[in-house]
Amino acid sequence: MQILLRILSGSFLLVLFLVSNVSALPFTFDTSNQGWEQAYIGRPTGTTYDQLYPNEGADWASSGHDNPGGHIYQTAAGIEKRAYWMGFNGSNSLGDLTGMELVTDIWSTNNWQTIANGSYGDDGNVYARWVIAKQVGTASDGKPTYNMYVSKRDFSINMNTLNGWETHSIILKEENFFRWPNYDAGTQGFYDLLTDYSSIGLYLFSGSDEISNYDGGTGTWNTGSQLLHYGAYSKDGNEAIWALDNFHAAPVPEPATLFLFGTGLICIMGVGRKLRLQKTGE
Repeated sequence: MQILLRILSGSFLLVLFLVSNVSALPFTFDTSNQGWEQAYIGRPTGTTYDQLYPNEGADWASSGHDNPGGHIYQTAAGIEKRAYWMGFNGSNSLGDLTGMELVTDIWSTNNWQTIANGSYGDDGNVYARWVIAKQVGTASDGKPTYNMYVSKRDFSINMNTLNGWETHSIILKEENFFRWPNYDAGTQGFYDLLTDYSSIGLYLFSGSDEISNYDGGTGTWNTGSQLLHYGAYSKDGNEAIWALDNFHAAPVPEPATLFLFGTGLICIMGVGRKLRLQKTGE
């Protein structure tokens, strides 16, 4: 019995260690949007080519979208004002992300499309892409430039296959991301970015990882000066909406820790079975 108690005690401490190592949820959106912003892309009145609209506060709701708690959301406004990004601008807002994964609850109306819509290297789906970035300068048009990494399609979230609210995550390692082209990051690489970033969130993009930046490139623009892969809008004439909740970072458990935890559970089951057999034989 003492052996069983020791194993139970050790396993309980291990569980406490794992739980305590999970970071708090800094973005629960229970009472506000907590400073999160949203961006649209398209063609503002009077312009002749697609461009970013100015950032604005992310929409917040105390309930709705089948979620009893607070959350943020963005509504598509048609092809000329396509939903593009929800994120937070703030230095190292989730702390040091080395050895971490990003986690969020996400919901969608599942009626999204991009202008590419299955052409120009696109697979026909719309993805919420994880993004982490550091502002490193200003372009000739006065807009900020970033060292920015975006999740590859295979590690992103298909916006048209969500079944209600789902929890998704991505491990923050370089092979799960590609670096946004045509930006000068200087000497800062992906793992440097994890300790020195100024923006984090998700944005909507087509099912292609082969892109170029806003200053041109094959497959980026169509003849109508529209950005084919950037942003998404409704494919059925109804509102297209996506929502986020409980965005946070959590440590990725080490394989050795998982092995010890599993071994502890097996020992508990084994000792329990032995005690039952002994009791039966009495």
